Amino acid sequence: MQILRNTPIKRKLLWVTVANCACALALACAALFWFQSVNFRSGFIAELESLGTVIAQNSAAPLAFDDRKSAGEVLSALKVRPHITSAHVFDARGKLFAQFGTEGQPSEALRAQPAGQVTFQDGYAHMGLPIIFQDGAPGRLQLRAQFQKKYRELLSLYTLLLAAVLAGSLVVILIVSSAMQRIITGPIATLAAVARNVSEKEDYATRAPEAGRDEVGLLTRTFNQMLDQIQSRDQRLRENQQRFEAAVKGSSDGIWDWDLLTNAVYLSPRWKSMLGYGDLELPNSLETYHGSLHPDDIERVMGKVESYLGGSEPTFEVEFRARHKEGHFVWILSRGAASQNEQGQPVRFAGSHTDITERKQAEEQIRLAREKFESLVNSIHGIVREADPATFQILFVSDQAESMLGYLPKLWLEDPEFWEKSLHPDDRTATVEACRRGIAAGKPYQLEYRMVAAHGRTVWLRESVSVEWEADRPVRLRGVALDITEQKLAADRITTMQRQLVETSRMAGMAEVATGVLHNVGNVLNSVSVSAVLVGDRLRQSKVTNLCRATAMLREQNGHLADFLISDPKGKLLPDYLSNVADQLARDQTDLIAEMASVAEHIEHIKEIVAMQQSYGKVSGAYENLSAGELVDDALRMNAAAFDRHRIQMVREIDDNVPTVCVDRHKVLQILINLLRNAKYALDRQSAYDKRLVIRVGLAAPDRVQITVRDNGAGIAPENLIKIFNHGFTTKKDGHGFGLHSGANAAKEMGGSLTVHSAGLGQGAVFTLDLPTDANARNKTAPVTQAKI
Repeated sequence: MQILRNTPIKRKLLWVTVANCACALALACAALFWFQSVNFRSGFIAELESLGTVIAQNSAAPLAFDDRKSAGEVLSALKVRPHITSAHVFDARGKLFAQFGTEGQPSEALRAQPAGQVTFQDGYAHMGLPIIFQDGAPGRLQLRAQFQKKYRELLSLYTLLLAAVLAGSLVVILIVSSAMQRIITGPIATLAAVARNVSEKEDYATRAPEAGRDEVGLLTRTFNQMLDQIQSRDQRLRENQQRFEAAVKGSSDGIWDWDLLTNAVYLSPRWKSMLGYGDLELPNSLETYHGSLHPDDIERVMGKVESYLGGSEPTFEVEFRARHKEGHFVWILSRGAASQNEQGQPVRFAGSHTDITERKQAEEQIRLAREKFESLVNSIHGIVREADPATFQILFVSDQAESMLGYLPKLWLEDPEFWEKSLHPDDRTATVEACRRGIAAGKPYQLEYRMVAAHGRTVWLRESVSVEWEADRPVRLRGVALDITEQKLAADRITTMQRQLVETSRMAGMAEVATGVLHNVGNVLNSVSVSAVLVGDRLRQSKVTNLCRATAMLREQNGHLADFLISDPKGKLLPDYLSNVADQLARDQTDLIAEMASVAEHIEHIKEIVAMQQSYGKVSGAYENLSAGELVDDALRMNAAAFDRHRIQMVREIDDNVPTVCVDRHKVLQILINLLRNAKYALDRQSAYDKRLVIRVGLAAPDRVQITVRDNGAGIAPENLIKIFNHGFTTKKDGHGFGLHSGANAAKEMGGSLTVHSAGLGQGAVFTLDLPTDANARNKTAPVTQAKI
């Protein structure tokens, strides 16, 4: 991005914002464009298949009865679909029976394609469907529809629409970004003006105004602190300059001069005053010089003198301790130079003494401070390290590295790649990349990674790292790594326990669903059993036995049947008797058919219950767009027998106009069944009469649906409201405390909430289940699950 390097920061921010937003909008538009294209194609196929199925069903009878006119009328209904260009009906032998449109018959290849398959060819969609009549397939319907033209029209429309949206959005982004960037560039421009004023006028008393608590504010405060330090340093420099000038004038350094030929020595008054003596208190002699040296430094200092005068060292500079008049020692820096004669032999050796006691004391303080720092670092229960930001080579590491990982600190320092090599193989690449991103960001960052200890054990570390910059480039990484292995193991154990808890709760919910199913199936089976007993009794009381006797009597009169019916007294009664038996058998048949229909209805009910149980018994986790009313009806159906048995009046207040909810079917059913069971339990505790349960479905917000379960039962004590959703809490004698806790968690996982309200004991309770209407609403922050008093 060389183009933006010299561009003002306000333009950089503007273009970066516009570029990011443009990329995001472009990706969103492209995704929407692709989705609409795929949706159009699938919708077109579904519409063609639905229309073909209707035409095939309506053409079955005319084809079966060879009614070409009726078949043509059925096909003529396709005129209302302009994109259907032709339709052909073929009989079972493959001959054309009827057609719609002026186009020729489809090719043999198209007619041979599998039924229900759509083939796109030359911009048209071809579909063949079987025409089925009763148990046979008398023919085939072949449809041809325009596809590419409608597809191009849709693509053109969406292209223009998305282009307009993208252009408009970019204009709005440009306008808003231009206005908002002043929030950032304003304080930076002010800071730049102050910096320019300080640079040009060297006015270190100038300060930049505070700019808030953000990074710019931090930069401003840091800049002002830097000015404070510069101003203080400048003041000290001025003072030191004045001292230096005064020292030079007053010969602040002690001067010494040694005549090597005569051994005459000159020691200036300042030289003597450094040791606390007056000018006349010490004689000018070599003995005075030697006598002032610390016994441990005499040999080293004289060795330096001999080496320099002998030509072994080019310069003379030595530090040593000299005895003060008061008995303590002061540190002296002695520097000097020798003058030589024509033969190159030194003849005079002169120089100066500088009192460096304060510097030595400062160095000692620094040494002690460093020792204290290292002791403090080594006392931290974590690895403190410094590293090169380019190579990650360790520059410093605390002794805790050995106690935590078993590696000596020198191993960290000797191998430039030691840190990377010790990373866990599965974490190495990701950790190094995360470090590089943190360095590039120029801000403190935190990492969690694994290292392999010397004994092979895997150790989890959490490291906080700061980046030190000089001249706009990172020069050092400083980090503190803490051992979080136990935390990780504990977190894994907690995750396992939570997973086991959720599975236990799910199984408990499934048991409740199964119990409801068994109650309903049992009630229906009782009705089936009663119907079977009635059918058996009617069959045992049937007149069929007497009818058999009458027919046997008729067979005995073979050849004399007419005389028997006219003359014989029994024969005269037989016609009326047969008529009465026929009427009775007809009535029995009607009753038995009704009973069998009732049995069939009950069996169908059992099948529905089992099918519903199978549907809800599947593994949860899939989100679907479902009707809240249908979910409520399923839950009520599973508890209907229990409500009837306990004489509970059920009131449904379901708004059929509410949108569908995007939820996990199994989880919602588990919540509703638990709420209904709890309501039944509360009603049984309150009263034997006037048990009323109201379940309502309504719209709480444009994107949220509420299901409320209200009862006039025993109510909830105020002290129990605050813990009713806690795990393990229950007021039932045989309760497990999973129901409401798992229900609240399930509602939260689906983007909803479960709340409760009760005015107190004996006042009933209202549980409210809030659910999102679509996936976007589910991703929003759901209300916190809570109890209301």
